[in-house]
Amino acid sequence: MSKVRKGLIQEAETESAWHDWKQRTAGRRPKGRYYLIVCEGTKMEPNYFESIRLKLTGGQGDKVVVVGAQDNTLGLVERAREEITKRNQSDNPPYYHIWLVFDKDSFPDDDFDNAISLTKQEDGKFGMEGDTLYPHWHAAWSKEAFELWYLFHFQENVGGGITRDRYKEMLSAYLGQPYTKNSTEMFDTLLPNLKEAIQRAQRAYDRWDAQMPFHDRNPATAVHQLVKELMWYV
Repeated sequence: MSKVRKGLIQEAETESAWHDWKQRTAGRRPKGRYYLIVCEGTKMEPNYFESIRLKLTGGQGDKVVVVGAQDNTLGLVERAREEITKRNQSDNPPYYHIWLVFDKDSFPDDDFDNAISLTKQEDGKFGMEGDTLYPHWHAAWSKEAFELWYLFHFQENVGGGITRDRYKEMLSAYLGQPYTKNSTEMFDTLLPNLKEAIQRAQRAYDRWDAQMPFHDRNPATAVHQLVKELMWYV
């Protein structure tokens, strides 16, 4: 098959998938909220969520702020607090949801687990204190890497931890071309399989005992929870 024909087929599949999502959520979307998404990386994750943000309708896209922090796991919590403070000091409405997006990578186990635990602690502060709103906090974490979320668009639980190089090899095989880590087109490329990816990611997430340390839940990701939430606003 020629590259041109393959590209046209993929474009048609993406358009069809997008139409299906819009039909599925029509009339059911929750009240629009203000989101802050703070990503560990500066390109891959921000590019992916920016692609979603630009497709949100009803003005919701303007209510989502995506930040590439280039920081470690615990540093993301501090960066989010800084962004919240700046927001509360501005004339813009306060954030309602804070999402931290990060991988296990080579970070220490305790740092990874503590970053997730901190989001749960911060979330317990939700409410008003004077004119300050304390928002809902969430962690869209991945063990081992964000690419696990991409891989779920093609297959069920991978059955065990794999290296970053292996993710690249597997994605390249499924995509039929070399996987580009910081591509701005991954959301559109993967959209036709989004429903299946969410279901697979949830099954992988649910297989682990709730008492197991997060760093031991391999493979698993919570990225689908954020994606599913944003997709209500397409």
